[in-house]
Amino acid sequence: MAAPIGIADIVAARRIVDRYLPRAPLERSPLLSKELGAEIHLKIETFKPTRTFKVRGALNKIASLDPAARGRGVVAASAGSHAQGVAYAAWALGVAATVVMPRGVSPTIVGVCEAYGATVLLEGDVYDDTLALADRIVREEGRTLVHPYADPLIVAGQGTIGLEILEDLPEVGTVVVGVGGGGLITGIGLAIKASRPGVRIVGVEPAGADAFGRSLRAGRPVEVERPHSIADKLVAKSTQPLNVELGRAVVDDVVAVTEDALADATFDYLERLSLLVEPSGAASLAAVRSGLVALDDRPVVLVVSGGNAAPGLLARIVSERLARPLAAAAPGAG
Repeated sequence: MAAPIGIADIVAARRIVDRYLPRAPLERSPLLSKELGAEIHLKIETFKPTRTFKVRGALNKIASLDPAARGRGVVAASAGSHAQGVAYAAWALGVAATVVMPRGVSPTIVGVCEAYGATVLLEGDVYDDTLALADRIVREEGRTLVHPYADPLIVAGQGTIGLEILEDLPEVGTVVVGVGGGGLITGIGLAIKASRPGVRIVGVEPAGADAFGRSLRAGRPVEVERPHSIADKLVAKSTQPLNVELGRAVVDDVVAVTEDALADATFDYLERLSLLVEPSGAASLAAVRSGLVALDDRPVVLVVSGGNAAPGLLARIVSERLARPLAAAAPGAG
């Protein structure tokens, strides 16, 4: 059976991505490198128009549509980041978009999608709840579904990150990536291992939403009954056969991090590195900080994607961590 996606597809996607998006920087972090005893680089996707990598795949998918399909428009189901990516890509390409998100999504994300001209519908509590409505819209309106991860064109678009990493840091040894459904990590893995099979590709999931890791180990999609995490963009009940197939070919390991580790990494980025990163984007740092990723003398790249932190959540994370030294000192006072 022919592979569903190859390096040629990612190279083709790169031409689309470069036409519409600024290149995401790859920066060495002297502070993290010193503290962790390894050469740590950050691939910072938070400067994208929608502050996440999702717009890459959305552009590649929508650009592939013929005029008739473009005329009917597109629809997407999303926990938030993919919706923004689809809204931006549809706006950039002149295509009508409807995005379906959970009812608890940030009003700001709703506003961003609407600012790009998308119609926003709210349905259910998590991503999987929104997909049923999106599928119905496909059937009733003839729109094209832009899936967040189970589409070769989406995977190819996300894989353009891997091509950029290789260009900027040919000697890379390990790439650490946050994982929800698996589109990002499989795209990056395919792009990098096509020419550098020795590079380790490590995925990071919240401990309460570890469907991708379970699925890879089982060799088929496995559903988590009640997935949950402050890293809401990484929360999915399961993945799809395409992502399991690709993941088993290019992902070397998948680790799970605690909620505290995700919050600590989010705080680290803000307080010590001057980067606004939501917990989903901080997952790769959380894994390295937790000692879950083996470090050696080769450079490590942490993919940093997701700058849409809810102010309330961010305030809680910051206040709790700023209070820690006071709490520790309290027993000795007086």
